[in-house]
Amino acid sequence: MQGALDQPPAHQRADRFPSHTPLPSADVDSCEKWLNCKSDFLAKYLSQVLRDLPSCPCAYPLEVVYRAVSLPEERQGRSFRWRDASGPRERLDVYQPTARFCLRSLLSLQSSTLAAQHCCYDAGSRLLTRGKGAAAPDLVSTDISPELHFKVDTLPWLLCKGDWSRYHAVRPPNNGRACADNPPEEEYLAQLQEAKEYSGQGAAVLQNFPCSPLTLPLPRSGEARLVPRALYL
Repeated sequence: MQGALDQPPAHQRADRFPSHTPLPSADVDSCEKWLNCKSDFLAKYLSQVLRDLPSCPCAYPLEVVYRAVSLPEERQGRSFRWRDASGPRERLDVYQPTARFCLRSLLSLQSSTLAAQHCCYDAGSRLLTRGKGAAAPDLVSTDISPELHFKVDTLPWLLCKGDWSRYHAVRPPNNGRACADNPPEEEYLAQLQEAKEYSGQGAAVLQNFPCSPLTLPLPRSGEARLVPRALYL
């Protein structure tokens, strides 16, 4: 039986996203409901995620196109492995439309959460630190469960009807290495205005979205060390 670390890359798996999402009443601002959602557990989990994940490299490592790469993380005094996340199943044209490349960190036996760092880059391989092309950390890695990743990390974006500015208010893109602001201020402000105008036109996606949807099946033996015990309390 394969463990989470032995599974193929998410962009090669057919179960990347669920095939059906129920539609709610258009009168419900599901994004606002999600933004105002308060959960002590989720707040603690987010804090641990931000503390434990590696920072996004300022430049996309081109060799990752061919294989997973190991990059040093000075803040934590060890290296992390990264995989390309730019494949067609990632749908960068929808979720990170100005990005050319993306990276996702890999889980290891030292991982204390289910999360993965997610970073996206422009055509010049420079980290997108803000705006509609920037990625945010995944609270649940696709290596653990594509379905749970969709529910926890992708559905909130859909709830906000593609308004990345609202999503990033809760899930800010990582810039732990203090990379240069990208895109530049003028372009960023134009994207911000566009997001506000577009979000009022989209259809609502899901009405009854739970505050802390981290309800997991018990892990298989090879995955047990990757799953925080708190998720089962």
